Amino acid sequence: MAWLERSDFYTAPASTRFHGNYKGGLLEHSMNVYDTLSGIVSRYPEMHITPETVAVTALFHDICKANFYVTSTRNVKDEATGQWHKEPFYKTDDRLPLGHGEKSVIILQSFIKLTRDEIYAIRWHMGSWDSAAKGGDPSISKAFEICPLAVMTHMADMEATYLIEGQAKHLI
Repeated sequence: MAWLERSDFYTAPASTRFHGNYKGGLLEHSMNVYDTLSGIVSRYPEMHITPETVAVTALFHDICKANFYVTSTRNVKDEATGQWHKEPFYKTDDRLPLGHGEKSVIILQSFIKLTRDEIYAIRWHMGSWDSAAKGGDPSISKAFEICPLAVMTHMADMEATYLIEGQAKHLI
């Protein structure tokens, strides 16, 4: 908790251009993933996934984004007036380049002991969007086969990102 308090986890954006690209977006996204994952897990009581595992996995799957974004400015032309002005935007400043899911696992493991399922779920929460999966690494398929929580976490992350936080919410 002390590390979280010193980080920008509560105020950081969730991304630079997509979902949650505003102050507090990372926390909002993490809470949305938690709510969604809780719902998915509740449909499979026979899997005995604990509330603690749901909380750790969902709330910290993107902890790699803490202390990852910085605010900068760029010149933008106002089409109506033709005048240029500076506009703030978020950009990445990766001072710990270890990947995405794996970076979250590494950060968390320095503070708490994760279960094997929590490791799989956090490591592979990006699904086929993960760079290793896009590069042809078959590990994701094996992780999804042996760890239902990994599949559920990916589903919760996608639902939160695209249906709760994304453009689709404006269509409802």
